Amino acid sequence: MSGVLVAVVCALALLMGGWAVVTAARDRRVGRAHLVGLAVVELAVLVLLVAGAVRLVAGPRPEELATSIAYLVVAPCLLPAGTLWALADRSRPSTLVLAVACLAVVVVAYRAFLLFEVTA
Repeated sequence: MSGVLVAVVCALALLMGGWAVVTAARDRRVGRAHLVGLAVVELAVLVLLVAGAVRLVAGPRPEELATSIAYLVVAPCLLPAGTLWALADRSRPSTLVLAVACLAVVVVAYRAFLLFEVTA
């Protein structure tokens, strides 16, 4: 798992999270542009998932194998869950759910990176 890839995922997720906070502050709803941005972040998360899976199969395994696998499984589920919530509720606080989901992606990606780098 590349540190550059994790940095890109974290930067994209923070950018989307910040945009969601600004949208909530302006009392706006989630729009099509948000969905496109979230799709870009989700694509980056899926690339990270593939890189982590390749690392599990081909490289040395982390000591906390179950935790590493859990992070790889949970990471791609965070943004779709937050997006579904924001689209179903359509209120101002639901836009903040996207910000929380993006922040959770940052935490999960960085933590997975740390687990994989211990074995490098």
